[in-house]
Amino acid sequence: MKLPAPPTLACLPALALAALAGCHRSAGEQASRDSGPPAPVPTVPMNVTPVPAASVAAYVNPAHLPPYTGPTGSVEGTIRIDGPPSPKSTGVSFSSCPDAEKMYGSLFREGPPGPDGSRALADALVAVTGYSSYFLPERNEAQTVTIDDCAFNARTVAMTFGQRLEIANKAPDLWAPMLTQAPMPVLMMSTSHGDPVRLYPPHPGYYTLVDKGKHPWATADVYALLHPLHAVSDVAGHYRIDGVPVGKLKVNARLAAIQREASADVEILENVVKTVDLVLHYTPAKGPVLTDAGTKLHVIP
Repeated sequence: MKLPAPPTLACLPALALAALAGCHRSAGEQASRDSGPPAPVPTVPMNVTPVPAASVAAYVNPAHLPPYTGPTGSVEGTIRIDGPPSPKSTGVSFSSCPDAEKMYGSLFREGPPGPDGSRALADALVAVTGYSSYFLPERNEAQTVTIDDCAFNARTVAMTFGQRLEIANKAPDLWAPMLTQAPMPVLMMSTSHGDPVRLYPPHPGYYTLVDKGKHPWATADVYALLHPLHAVSDVAGHYRIDGVPVGKLKVNARLAAIQREASADVEILENVVKTVDLVLHYTPAKGPVLTDAGTKLHVIP
């Protein structure tokens, strides 16, 4: 059976606004990493979903390449945004849960302006691409999202196709999380401090996590990517990706809410943490902003 072509994390050509620098890990950090034998490298793609293993492998490693077993480094940095400040959300009432406004009260979450006017940007998807001749297996079975203060703990979620998405409810009320692009025959309820609800993207690409209960403002952009070299910027705009193969690669950042990307080339060295800072340029849209459901995402390396 021929599988449909996978959607392709947007890394369109953009201004190279990254500042690149390297710093070696401290001796203590390196010693802690070398304190025990390394875990064996998985030889097949991770799959803890109802999707057949052959179908997952056909997306994640269609050329049957060997897993990468060579030296690795890391990349970290800060994602910032310039342009006008984030506009306030409209048509949404937070009267039943004022705490939710802290997460969803504006188009995107940003920090105070720096000397150049740019602000730290939260919830940006960051991914490393550009490798070939091998595949990178995911080592973790699940990506977890928590519910607290009437909100999901992030507005963007990055996971590897073949993982499961676990929604852990730490709020006092009942939630009903689901992926709108992956309808379920039975809606699963998430009870306070109960077992997490498990969701399974049926293919790589973009999804929207929502609550079908009493929290219509709760939403998150979910990306099911084809490799584990991804992260999401926190409220300070910071991200870090470990286990990156050595060589010349590319760091890409994207925020679905404004449909903007930035990227920069980077050379990864063994046991070195490279710093790559990126800036997204925000220009208010004249019409409705499309979601990533209609774009091509570079989920392949």
